[in-house]
Amino acid sequence: MDAGDAPRVQDLDLNLLKAFHAVHVEKNVGRAALRLGVTQPSVSHALSRLRLVFRDALFVRTPGGVEATPRAQRLAGSIDRVLRILQDMLDEGAQFCAATSRRVFRLHMSDFAESAFLPTLMRELSARAPDVMVETHHIEDSQFNVALESGRIDFALGHFPHASSHFYHSELLHERYVLLMARRVAQRLELDEHYTLGANVPSGLHFIAVTSHPQSTELLERYHLTARVRIAVPNFMVVPAILSRCDYALILPRTVARAFSALGESAVFEIDDAGTWPVNAYWHRRFDADPGHRWLRGLLMELFRIGTAEPFDSWLGAPLNLNPEGLHSD
Repeated sequence: MDAGDAPRVQDLDLNLLKAFHAVHVEKNVGRAALRLGVTQPSVSHALSRLRLVFRDALFVRTPGGVEATPRAQRLAGSIDRVLRILQDMLDEGAQFCAATSRRVFRLHMSDFAESAFLPTLMRELSARAPDVMVETHHIEDSQFNVALESGRIDFALGHFPHASSHFYHSELLHERYVLLMARRVAQRLELDEHYTLGANVPSGLHFIAVTSHPQSTELLERYHLTARVRIAVPNFMVVPAILSRCDYALILPRTVARAFSALGESAVFEIDDAGTWPVNAYWHRRFDADPGHRWLRGLLMELFRIGTAEPFDSWLGAPLNLNPEGLHSD
């Protein structure tokens, strides 16, 4: 056969390959039709088209059904592999097995969102998807939309008013700022649980400023507290260590304050007219149907879409009890 007479891909369709496979396995046209859920004439017609394409009888009648020709026997292995590859491709796009997946999910989180969400998320992933890996990224505001559109990050968790209208989002909670200090400081200043930060700021109380949160700085300015700031830090990570050693206070999101409170003796107080803002999960709509993406999105909604419920009431287990040497207690 000349190269120009060889069968071409456009001469075939998937139904022809499925018919060939079924006849080869069943060795009977009638049983092949039942296997495929079609009529026997449909299978016979498919075989006729295949014979024209390959210029071979492919299957010949025998007393018990049909037998493959040598050409059909050579084709059978290749057609079987093609069908398996296609099925694997379809399966990959239709399901996500969390228990065995080794997928890497990339999340953009503010320092607030890392403190609020990451510990609980990782606890659940350890139980449900032990081989899944999470990478957190801190994306500059100017690169935020590009990173989400390109798939460089799968989700963004936080408050991002500059997010593109092309993104989907789901609200997780409404956040507000509160005042946090060590409980020993509140006791020394004789602040009871009903105290609210406003014009009546106790004398001698000094503050930590978190420079990545301009709303916190605005509240310090509103209540004329900037002169009392003794240290400015770029994020919240060092705050628990400072509060454990220094008699300072700071203004921070309530959910972060609750997370820090679970780690030690802290006191949290409301702030007059602090206002609220939404914390959302954002993702690009072109990834909306991806099975793995949908699975993680569902988990985020399950864990953190709390509406008006108290943040962290259901998120955090009992804090670890440490003995003086820093080892787990028996």
